[in-house]
Amino acid sequence: MKKHNNLLICLLLISSICIFASACSNKETKQNDNKNTISQEDHVKQNKYGGTIIVAQKMSPAHLDSDKSTDWVISSIMNHVYEGLFEFDENFKAQPHLATDYILSEDGKTYTINLRQGVLFQNDKEMTSDDVLASFNRWLKNNDAGHMVSPYFDEAKIPSKYQIIFKFKEPYAPFINILASHVSNQKMVIRPKEIIKEFGDNIITKHIGTGPYKFIEWKPDQEVKLSKFKNYVSNKLPSSMLSGERKAYADNIVIKFIKEQSIRVAGVQTGEFHFAEDAPQDQYKLFESNPDVKTVIVKPDGMEMLIINCGNAPFDKVEARRALVHAINMDELGSAMIGNKAFWDTQSCLYPKNNIWYYENSGKNIYNNYNPQKSKELLKQANYDGTPIVILSGQDDKVEKQGAIALKDQLQRAGFNVDLQLFDRATVVEKRSKLNTWNLHLSYFYKSVPDPQVQSAWTGTNKWISNWNDEDSKEMDEIFKRMMKETNFEKRYEIVKEFYNKTWESVPYINTVDYSRLHITNKALKNYHNGCQPFFWNTWLEK
Repeated sequence: MKKHNNLLICLLLISSICIFASACSNKETKQNDNKNTISQEDHVKQNKYGGTIIVAQKMSPAHLDSDKSTDWVISSIMNHVYEGLFEFDENFKAQPHLATDYILSEDGKTYTINLRQGVLFQNDKEMTSDDVLASFNRWLKNNDAGHMVSPYFDEAKIPSKYQIIFKFKEPYAPFINILASHVSNQKMVIRPKEIIKEFGDNIITKHIGTGPYKFIEWKPDQEVKLSKFKNYVSNKLPSSMLSGERKAYADNIVIKFIKEQSIRVAGVQTGEFHFAEDAPQDQYKLFESNPDVKTVIVKPDGMEMLIINCGNAPFDKVEARRALVHAINMDELGSAMIGNKAFWDTQSCLYPKNNIWYYENSGKNIYNNYNPQKSKELLKQANYDGTPIVILSGQDDKVEKQGAIALKDQLQRAGFNVDLQLFDRATVVEKRSKLNTWNLHLSYFYKSVPDPQVQSAWTGTNKWISNWNDEDSKEMDEIFKRMMKETNFEKRYEIVKEFYNKTWESVPYINTVDYSRLHITNKALKNYHNGCQPFFWNTWLEK
């Protein structure tokens, strides 16, 4: 009996030892698996995180306060530091960013905006509705977009720490889009109320935002240095152009101001710079064949607009303006003005195809319908007497100059007598401000403005430099009035189509060809996303 007991005890001991050994083995395996997982994560971090992205831009701003200037260079830098309540996605639809959502009242006059909680400024203070209100009041008073909103605005209220209410005197449909505007520093960015109190309406020099990078230093005409904000609280929506999640992979971003194009290009080729804006298009094939360089064709980008002086004969008559449309061969003009087809396209709509305001039938059977004979017939209807048509153009802008020369040739073939006048930029601006010194002027416009309402600033009775004042311009004014008050997107889109149709019917200006700039990056810069402006969150350096 004792022998059986001893045998049983031995078997139990052996079994226990085996179980223990197995458990230890499993534990060790799990620990090794964990080590492997951590190792893989570390590997990812080592390959994505860290380093300094060096950017070469061609222009230096006078200051870095977006409310006090329309200079795009400011926002291309400070978009990394400051953020808006709303930001545009790749379809140019405003998405909540520092906001979570908004509610529009049934009468279209009141916007209730809810804020994300726990968002930190770069001084680690939480953002609240007090900061939003202070930022809005300063924006309303100092920013050009604020000036556009101000005549219709009534009051703002703060019902709670994370909610703010904006009331208007009448329905105001473009409000959210204008708050998010990515052009000419129009965006309403959020700053701490203490900073706004400190600087008031003076130019802000102490920059504290909610973005993924902190402002460190600005050396005028030399560089701006930004560093990762380690306590950044990102939006969690999918990344899409300026909207959604932003990750700061690089430790620093240094933006250098390099006027000479050749130096910017050479710097990317050698690896001194990781990004250079505005590279020469005629070297595109060379860049494409260089394994150290990646090309970035900016789309959508801009459009060359033919501005018409509608207050001066003969273009005070709509028949003469329609004659212009049929006198222009857009394909011929694009080739002469820009050259390589990779950088231009013919597109009749003022908005690109991926934009929510795009309308495929805009200008159908009118745009790029080259017909010199029809142009001559319309000129006859306008009683054109052969008085020279003055094309006013800049001689220091290659695209504008070449476009003006090609335009002169085309118009002369259609029966216009043309006087081409080339001047420096300052003289062009001075001359076009007068009624009787010019007839036509080529000008670069950004293709994707935030909202069709923005076009009312230069389309309608006596807007910008067009001097347009007739029954057609007054009808256009009424279209924009209805567009401003219609807050339902589908109904508003129908009014926008009316705007397009009226534009091609009355021809206060002509969008000729779409135009794209060329940027280049060094091969070490990974995951760079093409956008309306360069930005470097979600982008890393290959080690």
